[in-house]
Amino acid sequence: MRAATTILSRGAEATIEQLTIFGKECIKKTRIKKSYRHPSLDEKLRKERMSHEAKMLHAVKELGVRAPLLYAIDHHEMAIYMEYLDAPRLKHVLQSKTKGKLREELCVELGKQIATLHAHDIVHGDLTTSNVLVDKLKTKKPELVFIDFGLASITSKLEDKAVDLVNLKKTFSATHSELPRGWELIVQGYLSNSGKEAVLKQLKEVEARIRYA
Repeated sequence: MRAATTILSRGAEATIEQLTIFGKECIKKTRIKKSYRHPSLDEKLRKERMSHEAKMLHAVKELGVRAPLLYAIDHHEMAIYMEYLDAPRLKHVLQSKTKGKLREELCVELGKQIATLHAHDIVHGDLTTSNVLVDKLKTKKPELVFIDFGLASITSKLEDKAVDLVNLKKTFSATHSELPRGWELIVQGYLSNSGKEAVLKQLKEVEARIRYA
């Protein structure tokens, strides 16, 4: 039995809803039909992308990096049902008047968690502080939860991992000017937890190409 449904967002690829099923809050992510594609191709692509994201959520969990728990896959509606977390986005926590020490600790932890993903050849694909939640914020040990693995991939290429970090650095610099040491702390955390210097070197090369493109 389903209760009220709240649409949280409508993107180009998916609709995100918050709903209650049998008294349990959850998130439903439904892949949107594309009328310009042939129906059979559209169904194939949506099914593949839905299944891929579900697999990535499972893979991340196996590494000990938190992501929403996967509850169910609906192949008819092309939707996945995930854990709902009543937690603020990291973006808002870093922009708040939260104690500076906590914000710095979260930056270091973000770098560590990304390093864990990269060490196991998982690239998020859309790394921003909007795609990370801060669970248990009011406790002594807040936990970062990565969300939206729709663009995630498994790759051992330094270039892909560097681009992952470039995207984060660009959005971080634009969004969190109040934390001048923020990126430095992310890098510190990254290197302290199996993050490779080679990825950071590649990051600089990617930035140089973008700058002179």
